[in-house]
Amino acid sequence: MRLLLSRMSPSSQCPPRKPMSKIMWSLLGSFLGIYLVGLIGQTLQVDTVTQLFLIGSLGATAVLIYGAPMAEFSQPRNLVGGHVL
Repeated sequence: MRLLLSRMSPSSQCPPRKPMSKIMWSLLGSFLGIYLVGLIGQTLQVDTVTQLFLIGSLGATAVLIYGAPMAEFSQPRNLVGGHVL
């Protein structure tokens, strides 16, 4: 708990900011991914409640893929396996 509070203090240093081009590509990629999932769900006439659960799950996946692409939990085997199961 002490470590968490020390990281929140104004004197702690923030990690370096990513380049704006990388931020914009992440924004565009995640938006298009979520938009396409919604469009496919609407085209296939999926139940609205089911579509909402799907969007939430894939939205979190988009954050993992575009926000931390090199992290262990963002690797294809984990993402594909998690959505298939």
